[in-house]
Amino acid sequence: MKKIIKISGILFVILLCVVYFLPAMQSYSNIPSEIYIQKGSTKTIDLGLPVKADVEATNVISITGETLEDVTGMQSPLVIESVDSGDATIELSLFGVTIKSVQVSVSDEMMVIPGGQSIGVTLYTRGALVVGITGVELESGEMVNPAREAGMLPGDVIMSINGTEIEDADHLSEIVDGVEGKLDIVVDRNGRELSLEVQPVKDYSDGKMRLGIWVRDSTAGVGTLTFILPGERWFAGLGHAICDLDTGSVLTVREGEIYLSEIIQVNKGESGVPGEIKGFFSSSSGNMGIILKNTEYGIYGTLYDDIDLGVFSDPIPVANRDEVELGGASILATIDSEGVKEFDCEIIKASGQDTIGQKGLVIEITDEELLVVTGGIVQGMSGSPIIQNGKLVGAVTHVFVNNPAKGYGLYADWMLEQVQ
Repeated sequence: MKKIIKISGILFVILLCVVYFLPAMQSYSNIPSEIYIQKGSTKTIDLGLPVKADVEATNVISITGETLEDVTGMQSPLVIESVDSGDATIELSLFGVTIKSVQVSVSDEMMVIPGGQSIGVTLYTRGALVVGITGVELESGEMVNPAREAGMLPGDVIMSINGTEIEDADHLSEIVDGVEGKLDIVVDRNGRELSLEVQPVKDYSDGKMRLGIWVRDSTAGVGTLTFILPGERWFAGLGHAICDLDTGSVLTVREGEIYLSEIIQVNKGESGVPGEIKGFFSSSSGNMGIILKNTEYGIYGTLYDDIDLGVFSDPIPVANRDEVELGGASILATIDSEGVKEFDCEIIKASGQDTIGQKGLVIEITDEELLVVTGGIVQGMSGSPIIQNGKLVGAVTHVFVNNPAKGYGLYADWMLEQVQ
């Protein structure tokens, strides 16, 4: 009987510990595995438990706060203070057992010029993008398709024919019509090169040799500038890739430019019907720079030397992901001829991301002026900078189809990593 009572007593004590520490443990489980701090700043974490915190690289960070010795009274938060740029590891232990390792990266503060300008974008692809497969009518009336028979697919980018690099769609047609016999065609399919052997046929309608494909080599549209690196004059915009409308393929860059765009019309967004900002741009409206990269996370390039950076806003810091808070923020966008304006919004979700993604943030437009004019987020606002506490925290990427007041955002530090 005494043994049973003793065991029951132990279980009761364990139960009390579980009840006492469970809320704190749940809070503790939300501590990120990676923390980013800018040099000269601090990071405070309220663990809610008297844990012991050990740091290896004391030349990078110093810590004060909760320890096992501080078990009486109130536990103070763990304060991480940056000492110098570099990487460090904090080992958190409870009752002598390591329960979590936190990697801390300290970096120098990065300053960027926030955008918000409406920009026109022209992009010319490497090679020729196959956007459709079609039949070719022979003199006999038979319909054939050489490209399909050889295994070519929409989305393939024709890079070369018989060893000759393809410059554009016209160059492709010229080569196909001027060479007899089978062609050795190299295509890029999702980043992998394939060699296809295709026999062109004579089109009965005009007597020209055809492969049986529709191709495209350029595109144009309107978006928003996100930021400029003042020293290197690099720019970033859109927050997502420029893709082909028919195939959804990310377009490869042969050359491209951005221009200042003049807003000519705004179509208000509604549930199920995305809105759109329409702009006009041309070489006379102001060439700003060249596009060097088209990635899933935006377009990147350099501004021309004669572009005066003094006409833009003053530089602001770029926030690290773990600095972003739920609550009030703003976006910069251009919706009329008055130029860049700041509009209120709320950050309603900030996902903890260990790998880059376009939808780390969810924002909701709360600005009455913007809601009246656009309904919220519309096409053409992609890339609009998201500002919080005086720092660039992200860029608008997509709108909720059924609620144009809400949309997704890409963390600014992810976008910054893609520069160069």
